[in-house]
Amino acid sequence: MSADEIGLPDDKTLLIVDDDRAFRERLARAMQSRGFEVLLAESVSEGIAMVKEKPPAFAVVDLKLEDGNGLEIVETLHASRRNARVVVLTGSAISQPRWPR
Repeated sequence: MSADEIGLPDDKTLLIVDDDRAFRERLARAMQSRGFEVLLAESVSEGIAMVKEKPPAFAVVDLKLEDGNGLEIVETLHASRRNARVVVLTGSAISQPRWPR
């Protein structure tokens, strides 16, 4: 199924922000092979700068980055491009259920 068949916009710019270089680069290659124009950042400050320069149509953002919270990038992106689609990732447990013993 092509991007056109699933209703993706003509603008296929994608910002990937993650401090794990290997993951960031693997995901970038995979998305480039699917026709996306990929921009890479490894920090909140770098991600925000890229959003301000050219707000992408899509973003994949790590929640916990060394210089802050990835949600700052999401807020900046939605302030300048309300229809942008964002996936937020995290490798840390947010909460753990407490099961009765």
